[in-house]
Amino acid sequence: MVEKTDPTSVLRLMTENLDADSTDNFDYHLVRLALSPVHAIARSYFRAEVQGMEKVPGGRAMIVGNHNAGIVFLEPFMMGAEWYRQRGEDDPLYFLTHDAMVSIPVLRNMLLRFGCVRASVENSRRLFEEGHKLVVFPGGNHEAFRKYSDRHSIDFGGHKGFARLAVETDVPVVPMLFIGGHETFFVLHRGERLGRLLRSERILRSRSFPVAIALPWGVMVGPFFHFPLPAKSTIEFGEPFTPSGVTRRNASRDRKVDAVYTETVQRLQDMMDRQAAMRRFPVIG
Repeated sequence: MVEKTDPTSVLRLMTENLDADSTDNFDYHLVRLALSPVHAIARSYFRAEVQGMEKVPGGRAMIVGNHNAGIVFLEPFMMGAEWYRQRGEDDPLYFLTHDAMVSIPVLRNMLLRFGCVRASVENSRRLFEEGHKLVVFPGGNHEAFRKYSDRHSIDFGGHKGFARLAVETDVPVVPMLFIGGHETFFVLHRGERLGRLLRSERILRSRSFPVAIALPWGVMVGPFFHFPLPAKSTIEFGEPFTPSGVTRRNASRDRKVDAVYTETVQRLQDMMDRQAAMRRFPVIG
């Protein structure tokens, strides 16, 4: 934990060597320092709303969300700010994070201090064993760079690792919907074929090499950061369910995994359809 708030102490924390697979990096003191500015930006610039947080159960749980806005994925910060404003430090959130994001100097330490851990099955199981909540975004870059015209579609791309882990542990699964972030830029094409041609997965650790209209680039080609438009953003927690509650006890493991995957996607899509129907204009909301 940080004992001081002076710039030297913060700089040290942002540059020291941290283990991206450790669950001990979380620093609530830094989180508390960030709460007010993040909340102010979320409310004033993105007009963010967080709905249904009371539905999230105590103890361990898997919170499963859709991925928006490319790699400028600010909605988890908006959600996290509201979470800690309401629940404090006794019920921290841990976010499974793409290996590429925890490889960027300085940024990696900020993410790790705020509760991110490198995405892996081993880290996920350890967090559940410790009784924590795990936040996952199965769609990854595949969903984060879906076309603008598909912004209201849930697209996990068949990534079922979260469902497999949920079946194995029978932790409560909480659907979490983000809407609005995919209007902070305009993806014209996901660019997976271009990504294969340019070997972007090896170089940038992304199968997608999107073409988008985004600030400040004008036309952005590649999975890069952009300056987000002030799109109205809404975050909604859905009703939790347990894998054992939506699967047949004598079903095969694969069928149980498929059932949890389908249940999660369908619940999120239903939430998305309802929220999208309440939006009148892109960006404005």
